[in-house]
Amino acid sequence: MQFEERLARIRAFLEEKADSCDEELLHCIKELLKICQELYTQASVDFLTGLYNRRFFDRELELAVERAQRERLVFSLILMDIDHFKIINDRYGHVMGDEVLKRLGALIKNTFRKIDIPARYGGEEFAIILPGTGFEGALSAARRFQKRLSQEEFGPSENPFKVTVSMGVGTYRPLSKLSAQEFLKEVDYFLYRAKEAGRNQIFPSSPEDKLAPEPEGISLEERQALKGVWLHDD
Repeated sequence: MQFEERLARIRAFLEEKADSCDEELLHCIKELLKICQELYTQASVDFLTGLYNRRFFDRELELAVERAQRERLVFSLILMDIDHFKIINDRYGHVMGDEVLKRLGALIKNTFRKIDIPARYGGEEFAIILPGTGFEGALSAARRFQKRLSQEEFGPSENPFKVTVSMGVGTYRPLSKLSAQEFLKEVDYFLYRAKEAGRNQIFPSSPEDKLAPEPEGISLEERQALKGVWLHDD
């Protein structure tokens, strides 16, 4: 995300200086900027779904953990896996399997917020980082996606089929001091529990289902509610 912001700043600078820059130099800089954008996209975006790729996700998760510990803000992570995806590939073919992945990627983009960071984590597995979001907000987002997906039909019009996903939802609390990989492993376990419960499930499905009380930390909503109460949060 930081790289995107830097590219945006360079574009804004070029627009501001367009009238005063040498035309040939300006053209060269724009071409270079275009090449940088293309290389960045190739390195960061999954070509099939248009979501971020695993490499980008891993880096963003590390940054999210670092930011959470520094600013004492929570964030949440949703891991989802398409249920019985192998059966879809076996029954309808890999072209249809790719189409399911594309449409699921588009649905993720349209359902989650612009500030969220959705990625194709593996073959049929997806991950969404939700900055500044506590557990209840993340659970609500997961349920909203589940409902929207239940309204979709896939496959040929004469013989459509439904697609479901299993989801694990976890919230990072800064005082836990978990590393990015430790937190990812925790949420992956929640995903496993959702699949074990019969698939098309979200785990935990309520705040009471969480395995253990979470250490303190505050969500963005909580911080905004307390704005002005403190001068700093030491």
